[in-house]
Amino acid sequence: MRQFTPHPGLIQAIVSLDSQRFRVTDIRDRYMTLYPGKQNKNDVRRWIHSFMRTFIKHGLLVDVTENEDKAAHYRQTNKLHSIVGSSASNNINNQDTLEKNLTEIQKRLHSRQHDILISLGATEELESLKIEFPEMALRIDKKLNEFKDQNVRTLGKIKALELLLSATS
Repeated sequence: MRQFTPHPGLIQAIVSLDSQRFRVTDIRDRYMTLYPGKQNKNDVRRWIHSFMRTFIKHGLLVDVTENEDKAAHYRQTNKLHSIVGSSASNNINNQDTLEKNLTEIQKRLHSRQHDILISLGATEELESLKIEFPEMALRIDKKLNEFKDQNVRTLGKIKALELLLSATS
């Protein structure tokens, strides 16, 4: 069976309410404040309402509706706050990991750029040697083709690393 993973934006909206009792419309308003966009209020309310029974079933919320209430009221539980606390520490760990990964990718990018500069220098030198020593043209052409193929692959790697870095920043 699949493990229940509550929607992080919805959890953030519920936790930020700070009130003892709240309704789905209160969560909706807070959610739409935290995540503005072209969202229909009724669609967001229905989407949030679809999670309420699941949140109650998993002990994240308690239904505290009283007889005189026209709509259902809910209250946060300690379990909800423990999820928020653990996800906050996970976010810190994820941020550290992301920074380490970005640093490693940046190092790899610089290494590839350094490799391409060396290879381009070698290519230029081989071309000048080909002019100076035409009798070695066949050997030099073979090496030139190898360097050109290597340069194309290295440029592809550089492009991929640059795209990855631009996507994460």
